[in-house]
Amino acid sequence: MQKVYVLSALVIIGLALFYIFQGHYPDLMYLFSNAFPPLISGMAVIVSGLSLERYWRKAKGPFSKTWLYFTAGLFFWFLGEAVWAGYTLILGVEVPYPSIADIFWLAGYIPFFVALYLYVKIFGGALTRKTLVASMMATIVMTVIVTVVLLAPLLTAGEDPVTLVADFAYPLFDLALFSVAHLGLIIFWKGKLAKSWLFINAAIAMDTCADIIFSYATAQNAYYCGHMLELLYHFSYLFFMLAFYLHTKEL
Repeated sequence: MQKVYVLSALVIIGLALFYIFQGHYPDLMYLFSNAFPPLISGMAVIVSGLSLERYWRKAKGPFSKTWLYFTAGLFFWFLGEAVWAGYTLILGVEVPYPSIADIFWLAGYIPFFVALYLYVKIFGGALTRKTLVASMMATIVMTVIVTVVLLAPLLTAGEDPVTLVADFAYPLFDLALFSVAHLGLIIFWKGKLAKSWLFINAAIAMDTCADIIFSYATAQNAYYCGHMLELLYHFSYLFFMLAFYLHTKEL
């Protein structure tokens, strides 16, 4: 695993440097900004699919079905990335938001949430009522904070209703995923699956931050292809890959 961690660190550093110095190659940055997301999300689907194949073959039942939902969710997100790339690189739409791509992205949250829920449910007996109540309260507080933070700038931006709904939907759906994912981290914190669940939580946290920033940036007409916030999306897919790969090694 040491080689995997080193390679992942190099990818993270390389991506960060590539974005930092993008002023020297704007055309290449535009191409990369739109072509790389389908590539890295497709890789995440492959890693999840390989995990699915292994678990489906060796452990049929609720656990293997969980990975089927994980793979389905990532596949929908891959389709969203691919459609976005089609809009920008083929049709020449600078920022296709909202668009058909958002239908696939938002649809992906459903199977992903189901996967997290089914997984945590299998081991839910390890959670106490006090932990569940505290988790619910923390989720409610975070939801209120995110809503308040986004409410004023999005409403004053004068966006159309569809865009406004999408602006709020992504962060709130992210929080829904996080509300279940962190329970998995609590369950396995002292076990051999701790690293895997830590990466899952980190990936969802990065998606949440990225979606909040994206909603604000698009409302202020400040988003462009090559924006630094895209790094969070890239790192999120990378962390999902690490989580699923680690999971197959540990279990």
